[in-house]
Amino acid sequence: MKIIDIHMHFGECKITGFKISEEELVKYIESYKVTAVIVQPFPGCPDFIATHNEIFKLGRKYQGRVLGLSSVNPFFEEEFVRRELERTLGELGFVGIKIHTATHAISPTHPRATLIFDIAKKYKVPVMIHTGPGPFSDPALVAPRAEEYPDVKIILAHAGFGIYANTALLLAKKYENIYLETSWSYVYDLDAFIKSVPDKVLFGTDLIENAPVEYAKLNGLRISDELREKILYLNAKNVFNLKI
Repeated sequence: MKIIDIHMHFGECKITGFKISEEELVKYIESYKVTAVIVQPFPGCPDFIATHNEIFKLGRKYQGRVLGLSSVNPFFEEEFVRRELERTLGELGFVGIKIHTATHAISPTHPRATLIFDIAKKYKVPVMIHTGPGPFSDPALVAPRAEEYPDVKIILAHAGFGIYANTALLLAKKYENIYLETSWSYVYDLDAFIKSVPDKVLFGTDLIENAPVEYAKLNGLRISDELREKILYLNAKNVFNLKI
C-alpha cells in the first residue's frame, strides 16, 4: 500500500535542538517503504533559504519521494517572506506552506499571516497550521481564515494535539476546507477522527523518532484496508493534488 507522510522536518532547529539529516530521512523512507514524504524546515531553522534549497535537491536526488513544504516566519521582512514563498512554490515546486503558530509566535488571525493565505490561494496549495501546545495554537483561531479563504485547504497539524482535539474535529466537520493531520494525537481521538471525517484524516509523523508510534497507533485500530488507504495515501494525494 502506498504511503504519503505529509509532516516531516529536515535540517536543524535552534530552538528545540532537533536535527534530521539526509541519511536519517532516507533510512526512514526505505524502512517504512514510504512512497513520498512532505518535508519542511524546522520552525527554528537558522537559514530558511538554504534548507529549502536542500529539500529541493533531495526531491531531485530521490526522484520525487521527497516533496517540499515552505516555511518562513511571517514576521520576517514582508518582501523577503513574499519572495521566498513565491520562489519555493513557483520555481522549486513545493506543495504547500506551513505556519508554526507557537514557534513563529503568530496567530492565524494576525495581519502578517494574511500574506501566507494570499500566496496559498494564488498557487492553489494547502496551508498547514500548528495546533496544540504553545501560544496561538488553539484550532478555533483558524475558523475566521477558513471562512475568509474557502478555496484554500487548511491542515490542522497534530489535529489539536489531544489538548484541542474536540475543537479540531468540530472545525473539520463544519468547514469543507479544513483537514486533520494526526501526529501526536491520542489513539481514541484518532479513532474518532476516522469514524467522523474519514476523508479528512491525513497521516504524518513530524519527527523520525515519532514514526514508530504513529504507525503503531494506526495499526492498533485495526481499520479496514479501504480506510487505511485513505489515511495513508488517497486523502493526502487529493489534498495536495499529487500525481503519485
